[in-house]
Amino acid sequence: MSLVLTSKVVESKDGTTIFAEACGDHSKPHIVFVHGFACAATAFDRLFCLSHFQKNFYLVRYDARGHARSGKPINEEAYDSARYAEDFDAVCEAFNVSKPFYAGWSLAGAIAADICAAHNPVPIRGIIWLGALPYMGDVMPIVATPLVLSFLPGMCSPETPSEALSQRIDFCHTLVAPQILSEVPFADMASWIGAATHLLPECAKLLIGRSHDPTRLKEEGAQGLPLCIIHGADDIQISGKDVIEQMEPQFKDCESHLLPGIGHILFWEDPEQVAGIIEKFVTRVVQDLEVSTNNYWFTKAC
Repeated sequence: MSLVLTSKVVESKDGTTIFAEACGDHSKPHIVFVHGFACAATAFDRLFCLSHFQKNFYLVRYDARGHARSGKPINEEAYDSARYAEDFDAVCEAFNVSKPFYAGWSLAGAIAADICAAHNPVPIRGIIWLGALPYMGDVMPIVATPLVLSFLPGMCSPETPSEALSQRIDFCHTLVAPQILSEVPFADMASWIGAATHLLPECAKLLIGRSHDPTRLKEEGAQGLPLCIIHGADDIQISGKDVIEQMEPQFKDCESHLLPGIGHILFWEDPEQVAGIIEKFVTRVVQDLEVSTNNYWFTKAC
């Protein structure tokens, strides 16, 4: 199916511009997607192109601050936790999105913690982690591989322009499972590398070095905020096994999917499988909420 997107440049609370896009059926459940480190919203193209995905959901995506077509502030305060929640809020307001599911890929998995920290009650129905880092802080050295951590100095504080570019190219080569790297079309790899070059070293350093408090995320998880972990078993950037081990015990309602033969950019490698898991998860959560609401009003009536 062709991809026809409605695009908007949204102004966040601090004045940073956020480039956002949407497609699908607005009357269906809403899902907001955010890409990972040194990438762009265009990474989701294969997933957003699926006709049944567009038919069953309203799909929103945006370029995170510091990346691609969004604003690139270079002051530390611009990467505070609250700014990430404000970006999410601004995009939701611009597209009239109500109680969406939040889908964060890679580093953007951590934005769920920013959203929870900034809101009570939380404005999301559930969390979908796609090859995701759960939050910034103590979990990072546990789940992030030594390989991906080795790229950070050259991407955040390169000694030469040549190093900055070479590290971005090498980083993009680790997005897919190693065994299929040679099969990636040049146009796709060039797109990923192009997005990576839009990340200024100054921005990379600030967004990697930021901190936030995951307490509210864990509290919401313990109280039943639904979480769906989808991870490639052959991901060489973030260990899905370790993410599941660390986070499953924190969430009362958690389902985990470790996909064999799939790497970090799992929704590009197997969009149909990933879409199917998301569809089942969202449908289940929506139905559970409807049953819970009906039971509440039935009890009130009695």
